[in-house]
Amino acid sequence: MEIKLLNRNEIDVNKWDTRVALSSNGLPYALSSYLDLVTDSNWSALVKGDYVSIFPLPFEMKMGLKMYLQPPFTQQLGLISEDNSIELLSEFLDAIPRDFAMLFLKGNECNRISNLNEVVVRQRSNYVLDLNRDYEFIFSNFSKSLRKRIRKSKDYYEVIESTDVDMLVDYYQNELQSIVGLNEDQFIKARRLFDYLLISGFGHIYTASCENEIDGVLLVLQYQNRMINLFGVSNSSGRQHFAMHLILNHLIEQNANRNIIFDFEGSDIKGVKEFYKSFGPERKVYPELYIDNSPLWLTLVQKVKRFISFKK
Repeated sequence: MEIKLLNRNEIDVNKWDTRVALSSNGLPYALSSYLDLVTDSNWSALVKGDYVSIFPLPFEMKMGLKMYLQPPFTQQLGLISEDNSIELLSEFLDAIPRDFAMLFLKGNECNRISNLNEVVVRQRSNYVLDLNRDYEFIFSNFSKSLRKRIRKSKDYYEVIESTDVDMLVDYYQNELQSIVGLNEDQFIKARRLFDYLLISGFGHIYTASCENEIDGVLLVLQYQNRMINLFGVSNSSGRQHFAMHLILNHLIEQNANRNIIFDFEGSDIKGVKEFYKSFGPERKVYPELYIDNSPLWLTLVQKVKRFISFKK
């Protein structure tokens, strides 16, 4: 079967979304409506046969050059198919037209590949927890310090569900913008995406509150049997009194003994990684794919920028 490159307006969204839904590695980030929102509909795709296998290609135009870049709020994309062989993934990567300056995309847990030709591959970490067990068993596998902090936080906070997207994004922007570096356009996309998720029933917001003061807030994305820790933040008081510990524990407790995988969505950052590992999850890896096809003039511009930055 031939692999074809399709523009966004050529994609049959029903067949596309069906392939995502039926594939073991079909995550909600790859749904057509999700991609439209996080890319402003700037994505194309490689499609094999009658949507037997698909590979989204989100892109941006920078300095007149096309760059395939991972959009915000999408941890994993890559090849979506029931055939998860290295051979098929290599076939799809070879089928990407080389009309781009740079490709920097993340695959998914079923995409197994090492460095290939001009493709540089870095393995990234994710952590997932199977909730289809008694809560007491799951809790017993939390680290000792985590169990202690959760007990303390239960005396301090109440977990309350919210529908206030503006509160969530404003809270995140106030607390973390200087650290995570999201720009204004990405915050606009966040509001639009989160509104859609709540309206569609895919998203739920939870807060840790004490005397009507919110110290932590988290949006989870639920699609099929996967619950994803998509967007969360605590303030200084919340960090002191373990607000996020309680929210995550609340979700785990409420969904125990259900066929649900809780996806912590990362991370390779040491502090975040150790926090998620304290819940006793399983580590999964997925590839980060990089191809540099930059023209010489862009390479020279980047070197000059780095030199000027160094001089400052």
